[in-house]
Amino acid sequence: MTFSHKDWDLSCDNTLTCRAAGYADEAEQQGSTVLLTRKAGSGEPVVNRVMLAHYSDAEWQEKSPPELIIAGRTAGPLSFSGDESWQMSQAQLSRFLTALKKDEAISFRENGSIYLFSAAGSSAVLLKMDDVQGRINTSGAILRKGKESESSVKLPIAAPVVTRAPVRDKNLRPMTGQEDAQIRPVLLQVLAADAEQSCTDDRLSEPWGIAQLNQQFSLVSVPCWLAAYNGGDAYFVIANRMQSAPVLVSTSASDYDNGVISSRMKGRGLGDCWSYEASVWDGTDFVESERGDTGRCALIRAGGAWDIPEHVSQVVGP
Repeated sequence: MTFSHKDWDLSCDNTLTCRAAGYADEAEQQGSTVLLTRKAGSGEPVVNRVMLAHYSDAEWQEKSPPELIIAGRTAGPLSFSGDESWQMSQAQLSRFLTALKKDEAISFRENGSIYLFSAAGSSAVLLKMDDVQGRINTSGAILRKGKESESSVKLPIAAPVVTRAPVRDKNLRPMTGQEDAQIRPVLLQVLAADAEQSCTDDRLSEPWGIAQLNQQFSLVSVPCWLAAYNGGDAYFVIANRMQSAPVLVSTSASDYDNGVISSRMKGRGLGDCWSYEASVWDGTDFVESERGDTGRCALIRAGGAWDIPEHVSQVVGP
C-alpha cells in the first residue's frame, strides 16, 4: 500500500511494515529527509532515520552531528546511525512528532548550515500509517491516540519463502548461430502478439543471450528498449527442446546473475531516486523476491536516500 500527501509519502510492504518518509519542500535546494519505520504488531517502536542533502558531495564523510531545530530552538545533537544517516533519541523523536502535530518549524543544523524540513502532509500520512496497522485510538498510535490497548492491532504477515534452485549457467552467454535461428523467430512472434510490449526493432536486432537453467529450461535475454537514462531487456524462459510455449518473465530487466533476474531503474536522469525489483529461479518459475524504491527524487543522495521495499521475501537455498 502506498499513499502520498504533499511532502510526505507512505509505503507499507507485504509484511505490513510501514515506512513514512518526509522531505523538505521540493523547491528547497538544501533540504533533509526523515524516515519513520514501524513493524506491525503490539508494542513495536517507531524507528527513525535522518538524512541531510549532500547530493553534490563526491564522497560523503561523517561530519559533526547535526542538531534538531524546532521552532528556532535546538533540541540537541543527533547520533550517527550508519548508512550516511543520523538518528533522533526517543526524547527528540517525541518532540519531533509533537512539532509535526502543532505545525512548528522543523530543520536541522550542521556546521552552521541549515537543512530545511517540511511537516506538510505528515498528519494525513501518519494517520494512514496508524490506520493500516490498526492502531487508531490505541495507546500506541502515532497521531490519534486513544484508550484502547494495542492487543487488537494487526499482526505482522510472514514474508513469503522463496526457495532458490541451483542453475547450470550462472551468467548469460551469446547464442550460437544455430540457437539464434531456432529461438529468435519464435520469441519475435510472441513479442509481436503482445500489444503492450515496448521492444523496438533496432534493439531486437542486437545479439541475444542465453543461459541454461537446468535440463529442461533455459533463460533467453532479448534487448528490448532504450530510453533517455534507462534501458530494459526482455527475459524468456524456454524449454530446451522448444516443445512448449515460451514464458515471458519481464520486458524491463537489467541483469541476470546465478538464477536471479533483477532490474534497477533511475527515477530521473540526476540519479537521486531509483526503483528496483528481482525474481529468483525456483526450478520451475522466476518468483518475485523483492521490489521497492529509494524514496522521492529530492536531491538528497546520488543513488537515492532510503531503501523502501514494497515486497520482501525470505530467500533460501544455494
